[in-house]
Amino acid sequence: MKPQNLQEELIRDFQEQKRTISEQLAVADPMAASLRRPAARRLFHAGIIVFLEILAWLLLLCCIAFVLFSDRLYPFYYFNQLQHDTSLGARYRSQDLRVLYWTIKATGIFTAVLFFIIARMLGTIRLKNSILHVAGRNMKLLAEQLLKRKAAMEMLEQKYPAELPSSDDAVVMPQRKPHNDILL
Repeated sequence: MKPQNLQEELIRDFQEQKRTISEQLAVADPMAASLRRPAARRLFHAGIIVFLEILAWLLLLCCIAFVLFSDRLYPFYYFNQLQHDTSLGARYRSQDLRVLYWTIKATGIFTAVLFFIIARMLGTIRLKNSILHVAGRNMKLLAEQLLKRKAAMEMLEQKYPAELPSSDDAVVMPQRKPHNDILL
């Protein structure tokens, strides 16, 4: 059924907007509530992530220092001495001692790479959390605006109950124009 006049078209548009706002609120309000967290809790989580990120970067530096200075560190300088000790040549092959020495260095390098990856992942998580916080705040503002618009529409419905039908199936009666006929 096509609208016949401007009043009927405006009423149909009003009803369509009312339905659309209700649908948008059904989607936005739960999402805004789930994205928003109390400030203390968010600060606590952000603090832990920053602490872990700094710790990962420090451990990365420690691994690099280990690889560079393992020949001078207490338990590991023995591997360098074992590699150059000629008396062990009869008991162990020099190739085995060299492989052991480089395996320990490779383990330090591998651990440094893992700490680098972990630090980058924690930084990404921290940035995503800040983006989610902004999105939650914006979703909350959007839900508030939709609720204000819905309240304004409901107020109009209560103010003009005869002119605004409650459903799409209602028939909109055109307003009668007063007669200018002098004889009547």
